[in-house]
Amino acid sequence: MTNTSLPTRRFNFVGFLREWGMVLAIVLITIFASTVRPAFLSGRNITNILRAYSTIGIASIGMAYAIIGGGMDLSIGSTISLSAVVTMLIINATTVDTVSPWWAALLVLAVGIAIGAVIGGINGSIMAIVNGRMGESFIITFAMQIVVGAVAQAVVQGMFQAAAYKSGLFKQFGIGFVPVVFFVGVAVVMQLILMKTKFGRCLYFLGANMSAAKMAGIRIRQVRLLSHMLCGMCAGLAGVLVVSRVNSASVLQGQNYELDAMVCVAVGGTSMAGGSGSVGKTVLGVLVIGFLLTALNVLGVQSNEQLIVRGVVIIVAVILDTINKQAKLREVAR
Repeated sequence: MTNTSLPTRRFNFVGFLREWGMVLAIVLITIFASTVRPAFLSGRNITNILRAYSTIGIASIGMAYAIIGGGMDLSIGSTISLSAVVTMLIINATTVDTVSPWWAALLVLAVGIAIGAVIGGINGSIMAIVNGRMGESFIITFAMQIVVGAVAQAVVQGMFQAAAYKSGLFKQFGIGFVPVVFFVGVAVVMQLILMKTKFGRCLYFLGANMSAAKMAGIRIRQVRLLSHMLCGMCAGLAGVLVVSRVNSASVLQGQNYELDAMVCVAVGGTSMAGGSGSVGKTVLGVLVIGFLLTALNVLGVQSNEQLIVRGVVIIVAVILDTINKQAKLREVAR
């Protein structure tokens, strides 16, 4: 009689880091920063972190869609700027006796999202026409970033826009946990779309293997168009919310948002080659970056050095993703 036993599975340390590394990072960052500066763990500081990074989080969710589909969107920064300056123009034009009417707040939400949808639709349409992949999306959206930035510049002639309101529904969008509620709401809706719809499944398939997706009969152009439109809509909404939070607008409002979004998506475990990732992990990536950069501010690290940290984080995330993919391929081969 022979003894048979189930094969033991080795602990995959890299896989563990990819799966739970973000949570571990949040814990370590929080412990270190709170040890050096006890005020870091105060309720007020945590609220400020969540509120400040809600807009980046919304933009990151949109970027995740573009990357999962095997593309990229570098135009979200300019989209945020255009949405921001148009929002401020409308709000200031409708403000009466320093009070912004409730209907103006709803109007700018619709206008901001519409601006993002149009820009994303243009990106997606061009990508569909040229049958583009990651390289083409990089060039196309970079060019669109320049074009949209120029449009934003022309709309306000480069002038800084200060808020004429002091109260009203629009101001409430940037106060307390309201931006966080927007962030969570967008995350839930976008996660459901990604995981529970045919479009979401097609988007994963497209990002994993565009040629196979074509042969499977997936409507590549429609999927790509919709993914870029959703990305643009998230950026447009972020532009509206950032104006409400800072009570001003300028053509530089969205500067570096595309870099921040890429960092959050990469840290969230979404493959830069496309085909994998989730909204939930992107949210965790936003929290990691939010806590990290706030900790650096608390510790007195200058902005230039913080940019170096962001770049290093992207590089490390991509390296870990590559190592993890190679490990999975070896497991499949065995």
